Order: sequence, then C-alpha cells, then structure tokens
Amino acid sequence: MSAQPQDLELLQAVRDFALDHPHPRVAGFSAAMRDWGEDWRDVPAASLPVADILEDIVSSRLDSCAPNARELLRTFSRHNRRLHWEQSYRKQDGLVPDAMLDGYGFAEVIGLRGPFVSERIRAGIGIWGPRIGYPKHRHDAEEVYILLSGSAEFEFDEGSRLTANAGEVVHVEPNRWHGFRTRDENLVVYYLWQAGDLRQTSSFG
Repeated sequence: MSAQPQDLELLQAVRDFALDHPHPRVAGFSAAMRDWGEDWRDVPAASLPVADILEDIVSSRLDSCAPNARELLRTFSRHNRRLHWEQSYRKQDGLVPDAMLDGYGFAEVIGLRGPFVSERIRAGIGIWGPRIGYPKHRHDAEEVYILLSGSAEFEFDEGSRLTANAGEVVHVEPNRWHGFRTRDENLVVYYLWQAGDLRQTSSFG
C-alpha cells in the first residue's frame, strides 16, 4: 500500500511549515527535513481526549493563534481522526503528574514511528491542557517547540525562565534540562527533533 493523497497533504503541510519558517533555529532543521526519507507505512489511528481541542481551536479560536500557523492547524484538524495520538509516559512509571497524563498527547507525522518514516528528523503536533506542569527533563536530541496556540512558561537547567506565546519558538539544545507549565488556555505546539535517539524516553532530574 502506498501513501494516499490525504497522507501526502499532511506531509506537505508539516514539511512546508518548517521549511518556510523564518526563525534561524527552525532553519537549522531544514537539511534533515528536506531529506527526511522516502518510506511510508500505514499507522493505525488512535485518539486521546486532547485531540478534540483541535476542532475547538479551528472553529472558534483561530484568530488567537499564530497567523502563519492557522493553515497548519486547519490541516491537522481535517486529519485529526486519522492521526495516531499517543503519550510517552505511563501512570505506573510515576515520571510526570497525573494531571499531565490526563491532559496531553502528541501525534508524530515524520519519525521512527510516524507514517512517514525517518531516522533523521521527528516532527508532529503536541497538545497540553491548561495549567499543566511538564517537569524538567532532558534527552539527547536537539528540539524545537513552535507554539501554534496558547502560551507556557519554560524553565531551564540553570533556573532561567522564559514565557513563550503563540508564534514564538523555543530551542532546546541536546541534553539541556527543560520543562514548562501551561497557562490558562490549551497549548498546541509543532515540535521538531533531530540527532540522537528520536524516540528516547526523557530522563528526569
């Protein structure tokens, strides 16, 4: 089975968003994004409660989102029921608060487990509900968060803090401790990973 036109539409939207983004930290992922690979596989759809947030944002709150993200959000919303929504952590592991497990999820489009298979880059969408804390953690891969909707306060290993809003970019160097807390609205991010283990389970301090 080969990728269908709707699959290719999603791939194109995810690639174009990164390749057209003006931020220099995002540009640092361009080489890997241009040469992500060529294999596609059928990944079964899976849903999580946070996935419904996409429809709400597109139908009623799109004006509050980053202007360059609106078409991407529309595309993700159209494909929502076909995405494989997942979580990296389990309740029994005790790594993250229960509130986070109850209110977050992500869908990988390009990567080791995405429908578009890549060993070079990982790209997708992540959603967190309001007032959720993601404890400080680290991983070998370089990471970029591009905030599509909402805001969060990020904290880094040396104790520095950064409040990021829709449209802004947060760059995380390999093995740098980082975490964040969402504010009073849902947070939607486009994420990129490169180098290192693209599906590494983060370490927590």
